[in-house]
Amino acid sequence: MKRKHLRGSTTAGRGYGKRARHAGNRGGRGRAGGGKRGQQNMMSLRAHEHRYELSNARNVPLNLNHIEDEINSLEKKGVLKKEGDKVVLNLAELGYSKVCGRFGKQRVKMIVHGKASEKARNEIVSAGGEVV
Repeated sequence: MKRKHLRGSTTAGRGYGKRARHAGNRGGRGRAGGGKRGQQNMMSLRAHEHRYELSNARNVPLNLNHIEDEINSLEKKGVLKKEGDKVVLNLAELGYSKVCGRFGKQRVKMIVHGKASEKARNEIVSAGGEVV
């Protein structure tokens, strides 16, 4: 039976009220009750904790296809600026770490301030732009 259906009832579907009170009723607190066989599962969960390190740097790539599709709306919002016929893109202001990917149908001349992958750099330069 779903828990949310029993909200507001005194015993929450457990009959006598004193039975449903403490941590023993739900199998302990936290990660308790791993026991003889359960502890292998706990270790496998903990094995990958190092992957999710917290840091101040955001490593978020920006795809060239996305810029190409959204270029008009980004210009209206004032996120992108123009220098002549080229679009100026400052990655640090936008919260991205690097540009990657390839252009789709239309190629945009752009000046990118920040990092770019090798493919993205080739695409930008071949379209008449530059990476600074």
